[in-house]
Amino acid sequence: MSFSRISLDGRLTVIAGPQPPSDDGFRSDRIQVLHWRVDEPFSDEGTHLHRTSDEVYVVIEGAIELEVDGSRVTVAAGEAVTVGAGVPHALVAVQYPARGLTIRGPAVDDKVVTDA
Repeated sequence: MSFSRISLDGRLTVIAGPQPPSDDGFRSDRIQVLHWRVDEPFSDEGTHLHRTSDEVYVVIEGAIELEVDGSRVTVAAGEAVTVGAGVPHALVAVQYPARGLTIRGPAVDDKVVTDA
């Protein structure tokens, strides 16, 4: 199939990636696209980096606070932040309700936890 229509109703929806959990998701090793919705406190368990992939966080609603390479940045609705390969980062807080996209490419298993 050349296209898929995907509902974004869930807490976490894999729109595209190497192994989408449903047949609706677009199978791709080049890009991973996640849609997320947060309605309660949430943060990463620790700092991590991606060895070879770049990551983009796009906030549609609410705001997120990231720590990127030792600096804190708040990303509000209508904003995005980019994190290059090899740069340590963590999601440290969410001003919920929040909704957004995380886009990463290439979509390889390259996550390294640096501080748990």
